[in-house]
Amino acid sequence: MQKQIYKLDDAGRIVAAQYVKEWTDIAFSTGRTTPEEAEAIRDNVEELYRAANLTPPPRHRIVIAPSPFVARFAAGAAAWIWHCRKNGAATLDATDAATYAATDAATRAATYAATHDATDAATDAATYAATDDATLAATEDATCAATGCSRAVQAMAGMGGLECARLAYRLYQGGNMWAAWQALIAFGRDHAKLHESGLIDPSLYARYAPWEALARVSGFRFMHAEFCIVSERPVHVGLDEQGRGHAENGPYMRWADGTGIYMWHGTQAPAEWFHGNLPTASEALQWENMEQRRVACEMIGWARILDELDARTINTDDDPEIGELVEVDIPDIGRERFLRVRCGTGRDFALAVPPYMRTALEANAWTWNVDPQDYKPEVRT
Repeated sequence: MQKQIYKLDDAGRIVAAQYVKEWTDIAFSTGRTTPEEAEAIRDNVEELYRAANLTPPPRHRIVIAPSPFVARFAAGAAAWIWHCRKNGAATLDATDAATYAATDAATRAATYAATHDATDAATDAATYAATDDATLAATEDATCAATGCSRAVQAMAGMGGLECARLAYRLYQGGNMWAAWQALIAFGRDHAKLHESGLIDPSLYARYAPWEALARVSGFRFMHAEFCIVSERPVHVGLDEQGRGHAENGPYMRWADGTGIYMWHGTQAPAEWFHGNLPTASEALQWENMEQRRVACEMIGWARILDELDARTINTDDDPEIGELVEVDIPDIGRERFLRVRCGTGRDFALAVPPYMRTALEANAWTWNVDPQDYKPEVRT
């Protein structure tokens, strides 16, 4: 029978929540990399290679990139150039075998393995874009730094570099974006004291230290025997009240080079939707991705969607703030009911309600989790 070395109790849950908060803040931290942080990043990248018994790349080939987009493209181009340079390739045309060899995961795997025992022990024991000119220039700069090649040589990377960029997931580690692991490991080390159990080698945490230090000040990184390209953190992160990525008029997460990720309440959606180019109601309701279909309808507004869907009235209350219960047929979904209502500011909007609602009053009361018989409009705030 396996020995229990830590049991999570109520006090531990309070402490665990503090670690979750700390590392969540780190995951969503923003800001350009300072010169001091850049030097610390290079120091810790070197230590991470040494922890895996690997020789670090020369310090000038530990490159700080402005975004993970730049880092990935630069890593792909650099990996292909280094592969061709070492293998005397007469051409830079890509083949599956060559690009897989160019993005050999040994370095990434070794540095991960150097910290894996501490990660695994903590887990088991505690609980068990498109690029613009600026981005392109930054990618070229990062590739030059990682390879020592001119832009002319870079340009020859061609399809091999692009294919290596596609395969660059084989080289990457998550930095601050893998904060959940860092929170768990820190909790096991600092609170649960797992290394005092006798079952975990305390030296594992020393080997893990550079990994943790990098997670505090940088994002994704791409590790190769000849170079390491580390992404800066974003300069802006937008979240909704539930902590999900969200922005209405631009990327929720944006890096200094202008690249970003677009989300609506935690769901990724096409960038053009956030810049005023929304689909029509009929296009939105036939969008193939169901989650993005919901996003499109929310961004357009259900009131406008219902206007274009020839909604049938089921019941209308005399009070416009109680509203009108309507029914529509939504492509690929079926018959749904909505409450059209006017808020205190005079704006009209629509709310999805269960299909068994029979009156506007019943539907409005349901939105407030109030029994219709007890519902009074004045209870609203």
